[in-house]
Amino acid sequence: MRIGILYICTGRYSIFWKKFYQSTEKSFMQGLPCIREYYVFTDNPCLYGEKKNKRIHRIYQENLGWPDNTLMRFSMFLKIKERLEKETDYLYFFNANMVIREKIGKEFLPEESSNGLVGLIHSGGYDREVNEFTYDRNEKSTAYIPYGEGRYYYAGGLNGGRTPAFLKMAETLRDNTEEDKRNGVMALWHDESHINRYFLDHPPYSLTPAYCYPEGWNMPFPQIILLLDKSFICGGHKYLRGGKRNFHDYTSYLKRSLVRFARKVIGVLRGFGL
Repeated sequence: MRIGILYICTGRYSIFWKKFYQSTEKSFMQGLPCIREYYVFTDNPCLYGEKKNKRIHRIYQENLGWPDNTLMRFSMFLKIKERLEKETDYLYFFNANMVIREKIGKEFLPEESSNGLVGLIHSGGYDREVNEFTYDRNEKSTAYIPYGEGRYYYAGGLNGGRTPAFLKMAETLRDNTEEDKRNGVMALWHDESHINRYFLDHPPYSLTPAYCYPEGWNMPFPQIILLLDKSFICGGHKYLRGGKRNFHDYTSYLKRSLVRFARKVIGVLRGFGL
């Protein structure tokens, strides 16, 4: 079984790669007859681990800025379509700021009745009614979903499946995105809106929010994959997207770090019954 891991870390997002890679090597499909191939789309001149692990494939990707770094991700993957077809049986895309906390095995693979696809139920929508979902309601967009339709709201940060099914989805979403651009339309939540439209038409095997548990949240799921809070990077989203840090960013970062540390100390003390 050959699993391709698709990962984008252009610009400053490369700071997340080491933790993601180490956690995947430790916990993802270990103990199974599995070969993990990492396809990392980046403008970084080097990646942690690539000298020792020949299955880390660095693919040069220009930093397209926001929102094209996320909106155009399927176009990025299709640049190496033939290679992915030859080298993988399954493909999975992971958000840059994910860290695997618990062992993941066969339960991550698509079921026979799931169109060969795997989707992730969004942590912000698992307990909402369908008409509360933030689907794209713009009829001019190819991502449009009318009220009354749908079952789940899927996150854009993790999806995958059998290689042929995933690449077919990638082609459709690339074409839909390009059609929207020609028509002067931008999907509400970019690639995530397009994914939800596709999954409505091609229902996937659905993972619970346990596989994308936002750091600091409290949900009734185990933390199998943790989504790191970008605000704990000094400068947060603004800095990661190329902005400059200022004095306010440093003071805010210090406050958040102190609160985070205090919570960890309290958690340890409670563990000892104090």
